[in-house]
Amino acid sequence: MEIIVTDEMDERFIDFCKSFGCVLDEPQVVLLLVNYTSTVGCASFKVYDADSIEINSLFVDSLKNREELSYKLIKQLEKIAIDLEFRASYVYLDEADLALEIFKKLDYQIVSSGDEILIKKEFRSLI
Repeated sequence: MEIIVTDEMDERFIDFCKSFGCVLDEPQVVLLLVNYTSTVGCASFKVYDADSIEINSLFVDSLKNREELSYKLIKQLEKIAIDLEFRASYVYLDEADLALEIFKKLDYQIVSSGDEILIKKEFRSLI
């Protein structure tokens, strides 16, 4: 499998998100997880504020290793964000979203809850 960095105009991203009923919210960085010629996952982020990103899509079309593939996509988004000198990542999730447990394993903390849960991760500086 290969992770491809692209943008929100990539037809593979648009088609894959539509298959999950996703409404795109202007992502600036898009990752596609490709297995040979088919897209099996995607993730994206947009700028949240001057120091932070918001992960606004994470879809994996696999029941068998969904957690492992999601983990890889999230870690790659975080790496790109750190390379672009962002300091934190936010994610809005529904309370019943299966991804909440994956993000918690990656050190995301709940900031607020209600109809939607807001979680955040501060990136650690290597300096």
